[in-house]
Amino acid sequence: MPDSSRRVELVLSDGSRLSVHFPVSGRADQVMVVGRGHDADVILPDDTVSRRHFQIRGDAEGRWFVRDLESRSGTSINWMSLDPEEEIRIRSGDRIRSGQTDLMVACPGGDGPNDPPADAEIEEPSAPTVVDEFQTRGSLLIRLNAEGTDEREVGWQDFYDRYVPLITGFARRAGAKDEEAEDVAHEVMANFFRASERFEYNPDAGRFRGYLKAATLNAMRARWRKQRPMVDIDAGTDLPIEDRCDVDDAWDREWTRNLISRALASVRHSGKQSEQSWEAFELYGRRGVPIDEVSDRLGMKPDAIRQAKSRISRQVRQEIERLRAEEG
Repeated sequence: MPDSSRRVELVLSDGSRLSVHFPVSGRADQVMVVGRGHDADVILPDDTVSRRHFQIRGDAEGRWFVRDLESRSGTSINWMSLDPEEEIRIRSGDRIRSGQTDLMVACPGGDGPNDPPADAEIEEPSAPTVVDEFQTRGSLLIRLNAEGTDEREVGWQDFYDRYVPLITGFARRAGAKDEEAEDVAHEVMANFFRASERFEYNPDAGRFRGYLKAATLNAMRARWRKQRPMVDIDAGTDLPIEDRCDVDDAWDREWTRNLISRALASVRHSGKQSEQSWEAFELYGRRGVPIDEVSDRLGMKPDAIRQAKSRISRQVRQEIERLRAEEG
């Protein structure tokens, strides 16, 4: 296994990076501790972080997992707090919060192999003219090329609704103003539409998120060239973001944010939980409201709040994994 596959990086909000290195020779699971204390393997200079706040475990196959170490303020993954003894797999773009410190995960050697599909706990929101055969990896692009006006229309609307917010968010991070960011998104959508008759997504050649990022960057570069014709494109100055790591980090942030938003919406509208349970999950599991306060506000027992939070968190994470498998 190459060196890069045994390293995970934690990107702070200011862009600085903390590397967690694991010995390449080790084939057994290996653990590194992140915290404020000098005995931690990775030190976070934040008084709200516990001395030993959370651990990162790397397995022999190149996958990464996080577990909270009974910290004072807890650890959250993708804005959902971890339960005691709960261990969650992390991938590039995932967000970790410990104390007041926000971190983004970057895996230079890749995220490792996919997990076997879990039994789904939620049902997909029903939509007319969408059939199960399309719920496969790359299904959106399959549907974009599907025969039949109705299927094509539904596929494009789904495609547009999913990815326009992602593209506009990334363009804004890259320095585009609101109107320009919207123009970039519409141009990317138009390019996909024009190419849909001949375009085939091949997962073996790369993940769909990479295809979409390249299409977005190409659209932004084209617009930037028109505005600044004297710019030397090869010098890497055609975009406000000049550092490749910055570009990748910004894209990963927006991709993960978009993924989480869609997963939350899917679970919320699945009808698998009551409004009271969802409110308990939002208050206790996502906003960090003390459980006694949530209990008083909702009239729920603490154990019921914990159960609702754990159940819905599990459903959301399963939906995130389903979307990742579908889109590559």
